[in-house]
Amino acid sequence: MNKAIPARLCRDMGLTLNDFIRSLPSAVAPLTYRVEGRVFSITHPNGSITIALGETGERRIASLSLPVTPVEFEFIGLDEAARSQFMRRFDQYFQRGGG
Repeated sequence: MNKAIPARLCRDMGLTLNDFIRSLPSAVAPLTYRVEGRVFSITHPNGSITIALGETGERRIASLSLPVTPVEFEFIGLDEAARSQFMRRFDQYFQRGGG
């Protein structure tokens, strides 16, 4: 069973700002967005979505160093079904391959 998506959601993502910028257009298409620094404002038919990226740090696992960026989502005017639909598509485009 999937967890309900709250109106505000914070998570750490294993990416850099440039990685995020590269993947965002496909993840939110056909929605439009604008950028101000590290804040992305997405226009949605039912409201808007704001995604704010914190400063990228690193997570070390033995000799391996991986980027980690805190990401905050704020959904304005979207009901839970619309939030879940948006996040399913977003997560699909930001999913990294693994073994």
